[in-house]
Amino acid sequence: MTIHEPSGAGEPGPGRAGPEPGGLWWQRLHEPRPYTFIILVLLGLALEFFVHYQLGIAVVYTHFYYLIIVLAGLWYGRRAVVIALFFGSLHIGNSFLTTGSLSPDALIRACMFVLVAFVVGIISEQVSRYRDRILAQNRELLAVNARLESSQKAFEIANKKLNLLSSITRHDIKNQLVVLIGYNDIMRGMTTDPEMQQFLNRQNAAAQTIQRQIEFTRTYEDIGVRAPMWQDIGTQVAALAGFIPPGEVAFSVSIEGLEVYADPLLEKVFENMIDNSRRHGERVRHISLSSQQPGPDNLIIVYEDDGVGVPEGDKERIFEKGFGKHTGLGLFLSREILAITGLSIQECGVYGRGARFEILVPKGKYRFVNPAPGSR
Repeated sequence: MTIHEPSGAGEPGPGRAGPEPGGLWWQRLHEPRPYTFIILVLLGLALEFFVHYQLGIAVVYTHFYYLIIVLAGLWYGRRAVVIALFFGSLHIGNSFLTTGSLSPDALIRACMFVLVAFVVGIISEQVSRYRDRILAQNRELLAVNARLESSQKAFEIANKKLNLLSSITRHDIKNQLVVLIGYNDIMRGMTTDPEMQQFLNRQNAAAQTIQRQIEFTRTYEDIGVRAPMWQDIGTQVAALAGFIPPGEVAFSVSIEGLEVYADPLLEKVFENMIDNSRRHGERVRHISLSSQQPGPDNLIIVYEDDGVGVPEGDKERIFEKGFGKHTGLGLFLSREILAITGLSIQECGVYGRGARFEILVPKGKYRFVNPAPGSR
């Protein structure tokens, strides 16, 4: 059986790569453009010759070099230091030609060119490596997701085939049981031997037990197959109470607006507890359902009846497979249904005063939708 987990909408499927970091603007900024770079270098040379050499201005125009050096760092990494050395040497040489001496300002500015080129180049290379790792991980995740989706489809197909086989087998077994019970009834009418009648009665009881077990597998064959969902607890129990004959058992449901994230078969858990109260409680006249919050990280759903309760030595055994007077599967499968989404159940009532089942719901698996005052 497969268990579906809630998945986020809009996630890239197999074969669809997610958006790269930074989008199109990032791609344009980091894609080297040789022709643009050549034009910028030539423009820098022209400014050096015209503004510095011809006009004698040695300050403002050099800021344009920083643009060229930064772009070189983004596009070519630490190799931008070569461009910085070129423009720094050109600027120092031009200053020497115009002033007849080495200008400290020109030397400092040339050093700044090299420093900026080195820092931007280092950062660009680190960012590029990080970006490449992110893209590689993204491709790996897409491949894993594709394999998971393929496996999920295979599980779903296998699940459908198993359910079909189970349905056909169950139908055939039921038909054979009908024949067995029919022949058993005929044999009981053909003999008056008390000992033989006793054997036939036991045989008939065994056949009926098998029949109940087969019906039980039909009810619970879909555990974990369908995706968990949010379910209103008060509404579910109130609906189940409506099927009980009037006057037999009084129900008290003090939960409003409580929703629990659980397997769609959660209703069967409460149905089974109600059935157990009616079958084994002996004197059950009242059933109540409430909730408690012992702390900020969990919630407890409390189911209580006023019957005979559960003996101390059986409080854990009642959840074991095969324990009980009938199929011995009800509470066992109830615990399995709850465990699918991390819920747990225990019996902690006092024997002689009634049964008390507590369902522990962890944080994130319960919510209150427009709760009435005092419902928590």
